[in-house]
Amino acid sequence: MRTAVLASEVSHPLIQSLRRLIEDKLDPQGPLIAAFEQAENVLFRFRPQALLVVLSPAPDRALRYMNKVRSQVAGRVLVVGPTSDPKLILRALQDGADHYLDEDDLPEQFAAVLPRLGGKEQPRPTTNGQTISILAAGGGCGASTLAVNLAVVLAGERQRCALVDLKPGVGDLAALLDLKPDHTLADLCLNPALVDEAMLEKAGVGHSSGVRLLAAPLHFEDIRLLTPGGVQRVLGLARGAFPYVVIDHEDCFHEEQVLALRHADTILLAARLDYTSLRSARRTLDHLDRMGILRERVSLVINRHGQAKELPKEEVESTLRIKLTHFIPEDPGAVNAANNTGVPVVLKAPSSRAAQAIRRLGKTLLAANPNPPPKLASQSKSSVIRWLAPFRS
Repeated sequence: MRTAVLASEVSHPLIQSLRRLIEDKLDPQGPLIAAFEQAENVLFRFRPQALLVVLSPAPDRALRYMNKVRSQVAGRVLVVGPTSDPKLILRALQDGADHYLDEDDLPEQFAAVLPRLGGKEQPRPTTNGQTISILAAGGGCGASTLAVNLAVVLAGERQRCALVDLKPGVGDLAALLDLKPDHTLADLCLNPALVDEAMLEKAGVGHSSGVRLLAAPLHFEDIRLLTPGGVQRVLGLARGAFPYVVIDHEDCFHEEQVLALRHADTILLAARLDYTSLRSARRTLDHLDRMGILRERVSLVINRHGQAKELPKEEVESTLRIKLTHFIPEDPGAVNAANNTGVPVVLKAPSSRAAQAIRRLGKTLLAANPNPPPKLASQSKSSVIRWLAPFRS
């Protein structure tokens, strides 16, 4: 069982005790040990099946980090800390810990909980599917058009793809697919604890290509219903139910947007080869760096490539310190005709230059997730309809 240990001080005496216990009883290869600052990137790469969080010597800080990364661990989370403060134990359990171990009686506590680590059915990992976040470096970069068409390409190869419109109030993915959703993400955020995969499926609206759209709330008064906790729940379920999840982002600084970006496998930043777009792209890349998102997870997609007087590719690569490998040519006739009729360009004009470039981009992403789409959990249709009925207008 792959195991990780997080602590504020990796040299803390408890770490060595935990290492010996884990090597002897749980994971012969030993745990991965990391400081809290490295937690998100480490867990993203390592995908542990069990996580141990050491509270001492900074319990408040430890609990903050545990709450932040809990969704990246498919299995059990164990907290190791003092038992002198009952409120601390309660906080740890409320923040997502499955077990609390007394640091002063660690060998006996660890032995007692060990059978339950493998004895209980593990929850479905929320990392089955690959998540692709799409950002725009300003207006006119075609991020929404890219999101829709890329989702169609991925669905064509893997039968299904979730498309999430994370642009509350201004999202236009439904129009680009000529769909009329009955429900939106705001509905699922009203009570995220009750949401399961069957409800997720019902709240989405299907497209003939295999794309299932989770639409953004269009009424401004519904925007406030979109909560980080609700978005996290929805995205976690989507990753477990679909081989690919494509997210069209509003920005990179609102809390729910940041949460989705942190958990994305790939971030595509759409930009044009002009000064204002690239200036915005540079600011976005710097912000992602400050967020601790590895640059290798970010790719720049140059959209509407080939316009007159655009900046040279080599100069852009030098300035942004990023290799440009994805180009979608300026193809206004095909793209505008597709967008105006609600038929993605990869379907309406598959031989067009833009469609062919998007298909090439899709093929570079397909190898990352060879698994077939998992089957949705069964639930009676009538129960789902009853749950969603209050949200119908």
